Amino acid sequence: MSTLSIDVPRTYLPLLRPGRYKGAYGGRGSGKSHFFAEQIVLRCFAQTTRAACIREVQNSLKESVKQLIIDKIQRLGLGDAFQVLESEIRGPRGSLIVFKGMQSYNAENIKSLEGFDIAWVEEAQTLSAHSLKLLRPTIRKPGSEIWFSWNPRFDNDAVDAFFRSRERHPDAIVVEVNWYDNPWFPDVLGAEKEHDYAADPETAEHVWGGGYQIITEGAYYAKLLAEAERDGRVGDYPYNPALKLRTGWDIGVDDHTAIWFVQDDGHKAYAVDYYEVSGEGAAQIIPACMPELNPDLAEQRAALLELGRSTPFRYDTHFLPHDVRVREWGSGARSREETLRGLGVKPIRVGVSQGPSERIQAVRQLLPVLHFNATPRVLKGLSRLRRYSRKFNDAMQTYTTPLHDDNSHGSDALGEYAINCGIRPAPVEKGRPRDDSYRRPARMEGGQSWRV
Repeated sequence: MSTLSIDVPRTYLPLLRPGRYKGAYGGRGSGKSHFFAEQIVLRCFAQTTRAACIREVQNSLKESVKQLIIDKIQRLGLGDAFQVLESEIRGPRGSLIVFKGMQSYNAENIKSLEGFDIAWVEEAQTLSAHSLKLLRPTIRKPGSEIWFSWNPRFDNDAVDAFFRSRERHPDAIVVEVNWYDNPWFPDVLGAEKEHDYAADPETAEHVWGGGYQIITEGAYYAKLLAEAERDGRVGDYPYNPALKLRTGWDIGVDDHTAIWFVQDDGHKAYAVDYYEVSGEGAAQIIPACMPELNPDLAEQRAALLELGRSTPFRYDTHFLPHDVRVREWGSGARSREETLRGLGVKPIRVGVSQGPSERIQAVRQLLPVLHFNATPRVLKGLSRLRRYSRKFNDAMQTYTTPLHDDNSHGSDALGEYAINCGIRPAPVEKGRPRDDSYRRPARMEGGQSWRV
């Protein structure tokens, strides 16, 4: 008996540990599919394993990973141990690999997968919430695992909500992998990547960098937000008690009210929280998003815990739009401004009447120095900014004025902050190189040994 040694890139090492759910997400050229395909072949060779390779839609085996599995078998020199049939691959000691599309399953016939050890969902960004709900309880054999590999598409896709939220399953292991984590990243793909980044950096960041897909045509902030993600300005940027905290508002009565919570040092800014709600008045909004203003300490602590704030916010100034002085918010004769002051929201700075173009320009100037604390609420606000776009005129086949929809409120709220905050970005040192952290070199560490 000999030993088969397999090299594993450092980033993938967590996935070698046992885990009920395993996920790898990132851009093209990262080797996600190759890693999981190799792991299935090795598991099926080393011990009796039944594995299902799954896609949301699979109209034919040509759309499956069957050929990739076959290539891995040959590359590992295990061709004599496997039998390739038309619809499945059989391995030693009764091992079996099948290829399925979730669209062919319902609550009854999916039970055929109950005895499987592994389900690998490839292109998992297209997996529907319904399919995920069907699959999870079906793969129920003791020690069974469900694997997912995907290139992120939208932040509300089922697989992203399952793996990348704070409510992630306690037995889930997920890693982000990109081309720079692949030691075998080929030169031909390197040339393609460099061309794409030069031609269309925001789209390239989705394709190669694993960023969320953004609609660039007609979107106001697409390029700037792609740069923020690429530069590492979407991450762990929690509330800092040493910095002043100010808020920017857009007030709705019959639609959304949106509030950004932003700290700055005069040169850089940090969006530490975001709140939006629809159809509620100030009496409901303020206790929910600013519990620090509540004199009842017990209620204040409970609300802070629900918001996930370990440290109460200390507010400096609240920037509100000019229509805050109109009467009324809900019932009564008080203006919106008077209502907010009565609830402890102060000091208030009321902005002058501004058109959308002024707010958009102010946000564009702010975004290069704005950092986003990657909490679920802030990421929702970031999603609003990403989707804020122009109307499309079908007759003229061109984009016109800003589209008023669910995304415009969060964008207008940040615009109110941007117009009033007075941030002056620090000058860039001449000759200082740009932060190209997304061009990190590949890394290799560790490996696997299999008895053959």
